Amino acid sequence: MRRALIVFALAGAFATRADAHPLDVGYLRVETKGPRVEVALDLAPDAAALLIGGATVDAAVLQTRAAELAAASFARAPITTPAGPCTWSGATARFEGQSVRIADTATCPAGARRWKFPFVRDAKISATFELLVKETIAGEEKVKLVDRYEPEFVFGATSATYGFGDFVWSGIEHIGVAPNQWHDAGGLKLPEGIDHIVFLIALLLGGGKLLRLVGIATGFTLGHSVTLALAVTGVVRPSPVVIEPIIALSIALAAAEAFTGRFERQRWMIATGFGFVHGFAFATALLELELSSSADVAKALFGYNLGVELGQVGIVLVVAPLVLLAHKHDFVRTYVLRAIAAAIFCAGVYWFFTRL
Repeated sequence: MRRALIVFALAGAFATRADAHPLDVGYLRVETKGPRVEVALDLAPDAAALLIGGATVDAAVLQTRAAELAAASFARAPITTPAGPCTWSGATARFEGQSVRIADTATCPAGARRWKFPFVRDAKISATFELLVKETIAGEEKVKLVDRYEPEFVFGATSATYGFGDFVWSGIEHIGVAPNQWHDAGGLKLPEGIDHIVFLIALLLGGGKLLRLVGIATGFTLGHSVTLALAVTGVVRPSPVVIEPIIALSIALAAAEAFTGRFERQRWMIATGFGFVHGFAFATALLELELSSSADVAKALFGYNLGVELGQVGIVLVVAPLVLLAHKHDFVRTYVLRAIAAAIFCAGVYWFFTRL
């Protein structure tokens, strides 16, 4: 009973600090139509709440505090031109799916336009916050990454394109293995992709020969690669409301299998099946960009998926040798690995019910 209580306590502390994919990415669409610039910013509701002092965000709050949300985010600094700043017409805010969308239209004098985003350096915002900006001018799209290290956007700049390497890095960050995902201004923290990390660890905990562990990781890769492609190309796009609880349930089930070892020979098939589900979650960041060019979609799809794979390879390279070593010691295999599996199971169950 004492061991069980310790496991549940650790799992609770672990799970309550981790969420699915919350506050670290915003999506800003910018469309230029002559002197007018139409903008729409999508943020997670929790991120929007932080910008206005932590108030609960509901439909009424969005309607009455739209101007405050805009002033705290993209309108904190004006769009500038050599002839002076652009003027805003009046912000609106509403729920769009799982996000808060803040929109406004600016009227600008002639000349080159530049836009700084001081809010990405706000202490209220995560230190790893990134703003993906999609600019549309005369039907041509450009994608730019804005963060605390490069908080300025230049309209129409050819250098503003979000490159292949940037998509690779986004995939690495999404899986949660990038160094900047493990710390912020307050010190060490759990990465936003912790649910994917613990799922992969749960798949590896059961041990076996190295070839079997490689097969498990490969099955998971193949599974989510297929559904990532299907989601980004628009073939199948299930709602995150459905996918996120299933992901949490898959974590609990993978941990239960590692604890009991009942389906050891079928573990690679389990990994492949659950990989199908996780691929839809990996697609979320790319879907928000709404890329229309087939070349951009291909670049984003391949680069982002490569980043996810590199992140998974890093996890396997660290975890697999430790698991193989642990299975050589009866005490570690029987008690330590089972305790880890039990903690992951509890975290998965917790996430499942909170995401419902």
